[in-house]
Amino acid sequence: MISDDENDPFTSTNTEGDGSEFQPVEVGRSALTRLHRSEVMVKEWGAPIGNQYYRSVMPDFPISLCGSCDKMFLADDYELQGLCKGHCPFCRTSIDSL
Repeated sequence: MISDDENDPFTSTNTEGDGSEFQPVEVGRSALTRLHRSEVMVKEWGAPIGNQYYRSVMPDFPISLCGSCDKMFLADDYELQGLCKGHCPFCRTSIDSL
């Protein structure tokens, strides 16, 4: 597991630089396997793009991923939208079908 901040490429990238331009962090398979499964969100695009892996750098805010449109939402907002309206706030797919 990646736990100490010195060896965490996500934390070190966020603290470096002047913050004027976002730079995505790219890591290899070995770094991904050290992450806990609950910390990683996977967008499965299929060929030719392949999968994209995301890690939340703010673990205090849980994130939900819509299984239909692959958009990410704060878990509380997604759950509230599902309870009130019964569908994803972006693609409007029924929560029951996901």
